[in-house]
Amino acid sequence: MSVPARRIDPVLEPPERRASPATERGVQRPARPGPASRPPAPSPSRPRRRARRGAPPVFWLFSAAVVTALVLGLVSLSTMFVQAGFQADEVQERIAALQDRSRSLTLQMAQRSSPSRIAAWARANDLIVPQVAPVVLRVRSVEDDSA
Repeated sequence: MSVPARRIDPVLEPPERRASPATERGVQRPARPGPASRPPAPSPSRPRRRARRGAPPVFWLFSAAVVTALVLGLVSLSTMFVQAGFQADEVQERIAALQDRSRSLTLQMAQRSSPSRIAAWARANDLIVPQVAPVVLRVRSVEDDSA
């Protein structure tokens, strides 16, 4: 069931006010806004949250720390790879030098232990070259020791 219609009264104008003593002296106050044309909005049941305008500073600090750590890690890793490459080159050069030295020492040892060189040195120092003679070694047996 509906409510019967009511008759709307015309809007009454506010009664005229008497001028305040400050206005009579010539001091004017700023005008107040009139009554609102619509009723005030009801307050929401929960407070409104302000819309975010950007990331909070904590996020930027954390992001900067992570990015800095990653950049430093990459630079350190790159430096380690370069340094390892230089060390590998140095080791290869040292191995090549040691192999050359080993070859030269082996050749020198072979030349110095040559029988013809030893015989020539012995003649130069007045040493006698032994004659080839059979060498007989006497070996005792275990039975001879017990008797």
